[in-house]
Amino acid sequence: MSRVVIPYKPQPRQQVYHQTEADEILYGGAAGGGKSEATIWDALKYAMQYPGSRQIIFRRTYPDLKRSIIARTLQVFPKELGKYNQSKYEWTFVNGSVIELAYWDNDSNYTNYQGAEYDVIRWEELTQFEEKWYLYMLSRLRGSKPFPRSVKSTTNPGGVGHTWVKKRFVSPGPAETVHRIRETDDEGNTLFWPEGTPLAGEPIIRSRIFIPATVHDNQALVQSDPGYLARLLALPDIERKQLLEGDWDVFAGQYFGEFSRAVHVVDPFEIPREWKKYRALDEGYTDPFVCLWIALAPDGTGYLYRELAQTKLLTSEQVEITRLNSPVRERYEYNVADTSFWNKAKTENITPAEIFAQKDVPLIQAKKERVNGWKRVREWLHVTDEVDWVTGNKYKTAKLKIFSTCVKAIEAIPAMMHDPRKVEDVAAHALDHIPDALRYWVMSQPTAAKGEKPWGANPESLPGGKREDFDDEDDDLPEVEGFW
Repeated sequence: MSRVVIPYKPQPRQQVYHQTEADEILYGGAAGGGKSEATIWDALKYAMQYPGSRQIIFRRTYPDLKRSIIARTLQVFPKELGKYNQSKYEWTFVNGSVIELAYWDNDSNYTNYQGAEYDVIRWEELTQFEEKWYLYMLSRLRGSKPFPRSVKSTTNPGGVGHTWVKKRFVSPGPAETVHRIRETDDEGNTLFWPEGTPLAGEPIIRSRIFIPATVHDNQALVQSDPGYLARLLALPDIERKQLLEGDWDVFAGQYFGEFSRAVHVVDPFEIPREWKKYRALDEGYTDPFVCLWIALAPDGTGYLYRELAQTKLLTSEQVEITRLNSPVRERYEYNVADTSFWNKAKTENITPAEIFAQKDVPLIQAKKERVNGWKRVREWLHVTDEVDWVTGNKYKTAKLKIFSTCVKAIEAIPAMMHDPRKVEDVAAHALDHIPDALRYWVMSQPTAAKGEKPWGANPESLPGGKREDFDDEDDDLPEVEGFW
């Protein structure tokens, strides 16, 4: 029997990746961590260890696949172990194992994998892919042979899939820890094993782990190309944090780059009764219906203190769930809503706004200016340096704060990206409904003059308002046409 020497010596972080067992594994997080190299050798090892196994490695485009995976495997895979079929883009090995090399660049690729079965599915640069493609391929992870099955991916931060990848792998908890995650449906309900399976009635749980790696973990690259590290250091701020440091809170194309958890996210507290309160709503059925509860402090700081985002609610259910989540002790200055609430259905002679009004939730129409609206949101998110006049210490703050319990808003706001066709606008995004509702509220607030507190602290800035018309008691608020 001939002896084949594998020309690969894994770096320490690559070794951790090779030895880790979980249903879903994400490796990388920065440039130069040896991600692609780890992928191809991990695939070869599995192919040799499990005769007759089948794997697939995805890149987003064919040029990427050809330049990285195909070229590298042709260069380093020992020819004694297998042959590459150029027309099928696949390696077939002497023990019957197969590694497919594929690209997925649009929704039509679904049809390529109907009925397919894989023991390991591998995604290179996972943040370049859409979440629905990843989830669909989970259904292709199956087979009759008792092999260990998993999805193993690599990536840098950034790209169209940044938010969902971060949520799935980075946000659940500490890195290098296997997290056991309950599978849920679209509404967040726990899924259970069906009857007829060994775990019937038990929650469906999958294990996930994120294994970070940076260029510093790939000393082979640093030694062979010392200038690579210098080139990463010379990148602009966002790209440097993303590619060198593996920072998941920033990425290229991010719209609200000023968003900072340390500044904008605060622990919940009891909102004082005298603070002015508002609700902002975005309509949806297949897309989520959104309601945000926002309070305005006397110093002009806005606090997003409660959120609701749920799909497949009829208008009557939307107004009911809004009321259920609004304590009777809370009074609202007004409820600003998407103009679509005033659209009549073809089969009905009543608008959603009228249904809300019938249930004592009167709505006012939002100003739908997008670019100007996003600029106003930026103003509320803008981070400033302030001084604590008691201690003399400097600190950073912003006009908008978000309770840590509003997890969907905290996820959505930093996920927004610039529209490549209209860079001043936000690109369409699966999570843009909460930012839209926030924009409606911001646009309903008059802009304060320099040195003046936003209205809520300044009654004269309310349209039609004069100072003598207002009393400090909530019960004596006048009814201003257009708001009630």
